[in-house]
Amino acid sequence: MPQNDTPASDDAVGVAVVNYKMPRLRTRAEVLANANKIRQMIEGLKLGLPGLDLVIFPAYSTHGLPQGDGHDDDAMLNTVGSIPGNETAVLARACRNAQVWGVFSLGCPAEHTLVLMDDQGDIVQAHRGTDCDMPSVCAGPKGMTVSLSDGHSASAAELIVGCPVESTALPAPQALALAHHSYVAVANAAGFDGVRCHFGRSAVIGFDGHTLGECGEEDYGIQFVQLSKRLIREARGQAVPPQGITSASCGPRSHPASRAPAEAPHHPRP
Repeated sequence: MPQNDTPASDDAVGVAVVNYKMPRLRTRAEVLANANKIRQMIEGLKLGLPGLDLVIFPAYSTHGLPQGDGHDDDAMLNTVGSIPGNETAVLARACRNAQVWGVFSLGCPAEHTLVLMDDQGDIVQAHRGTDCDMPSVCAGPKGMTVSLSDGHSASAAELIVGCPVESTALPAPQALALAHHSYVAVANAAGFDGVRCHFGRSAVIGFDGHTLGECGEEDYGIQFVQLSKRLIREARGQAVPPQGITSASCGPRSHPASRAPAEAPHHPRP
């Protein structure tokens, strides 16, 4: 039987990051319409990607980024919702219908709040939220531990999720992956929202710092990657330098000390 490097279904956690086009929203009705658009996108993704376990959307993708264009500086106050609220009800419905976990950004006047929902639509983790009793690391899809924070406590997580607004908002994802020896998934907005251009390039990084998959700058681009729980747990339990181990999509790599020295090239005489 041919060998297959793809993780087995019980070991693989299917993760998708989305280059969601940054919306420009000014009313509550527009926010709810956008939440339903996200719901439809998730349900469609699950049809096309049956192995999808977790989908990640960028910062401000639900409520839109405050524009501050001088014409209506208070417009963002008209779009602010509560947690839980009408928007979370729509997103929870998406998770239940598609049987996937989701990371969503919910707006507030000063900053966004990231929430992790399980496949039953329950909020199991929040970052920058008002509920300080929620854990910073929790069991996610198929038992893979997930953190919405890149702080010190994230070192216990097998997957760190980041949703920056600008490219400098987080350390380089590769550095973050190596520092915590974790998978890192970063979702970035894309497109022109009427005031700003957003760079896209949502990506998933392996625990060894290799990029497993990356979107371009296109609107609504999607990158899907299967992460192996077995490989990261084996790597964390072995005293092997990071450069000696690679993630699932790269295949195993021998330690440099075990490789035979390269032979000098032989050039026959003319």
